Amino acid sequence: MALGGFTIRWTQRILGAALLAAMAVQPAAAAGDLSRQNPTTVKVQLGTKDNRLAFQPNLLTFETGKLYKLVLTNPSSSKHYFTSEGFAAAIWTRKVQDGSMEVKGAIREVELLPGSTVEWWFVAVKTGTFRLYSHVDKHAQLGMVGKITIM
Repeated sequence: MALGGFTIRWTQRILGAALLAAMAVQPAAAAGDLSRQNPTTVKVQLGTKDNRLAFQPNLLTFETGKLYKLVLTNPSSSKHYFTSEGFAAAIWTRKVQDGSMEVKGAIREVELLPGSTVEWWFVAVKTGTFRLYSHVDKHAQLGMVGKITIM
């Protein structure tokens, strides 16, 4: 009987060691695995229903390493641009989409026609503070400006 108990204990030890070894070679999910993040949604209105030239809100803050879904809407009767060259260079764009199309790759600016909504999915990768503006028909000079900060 002592031999049987001895065999069971050694078998348990060998199986335990084998299990630990197998766990050690399994790839661990990285804490910052961006493919598994749920996006943080941020909504920005370009213009207003009464055609006031403004970004609402006009101060945006993002954190590096996080996935964002920036929902841009244009309730006004004129087109607007969401333009920020520095911001565009400081993010990795996953996609920009509306109800009928999707664009992937580097995006520099987004044009929104009256009544449209666009989602810009991105990960902020570089810190900084960047100017936001709409360059349509002197909109920036008339007050359609903002600031984007990536921390």
